[in-house]
Amino acid sequence: MQTASTGGMLMSTVLYLGFFFLIMYFLIIRPQKKRDKQVADMQGSIKVGDEVLLTTGIYGKVVDIINDLFIIELGLNKSVRIPVKRVAVASVGAPNLTISKAAEPVVDDEDEYEEDEYEEYEEEDEE
Repeated sequence: MQTASTGGMLMSTVLYLGFFFLIMYFLIIRPQKKRDKQVADMQGSIKVGDEVLLTTGIYGKVVDIINDLFIIELGLNKSVRIPVKRVAVASVGAPNLTISKAAEPVVDDEDEYEEDEYEEYEEEDEE
C-alpha cells in the first residue's frame, strides 16, 4: 500500500517540475532565442554603405566586408578604418545629429529656508 502512495508522490513531483520547466521555457528561453535570431538576421543583412551602431556606442559606415569582419569607417576623417567582428554590430541606422533645445533646469525650493526660520536662529544666538 505504501509503494502506491510513494509512486503517486513521485509522479506528482515529476509533473510539477516538468510544468515548471515548461513555463520557464516559454517565458525565458524561447523569447531570447527569438531575439538572438532577429539580431543574427540583422547582422547578416548588412551591406557595404550601411550606417551601423556598434555595441560600444560608436557609429560608423561599412566600407568592406571580409568573412565575419566589417571594415568600419569612423567619423568625417575617411582614413580612420577599423575591422570589427560581425557580432559587435548592435543596430543599423545613422545617428540623430539634430540639435534639440535643452530643457531649463528645475530649481528645487525645498532646501531654502524661509525668513521665519532665520529669525528663530537669530533669537537663539542673541540669548
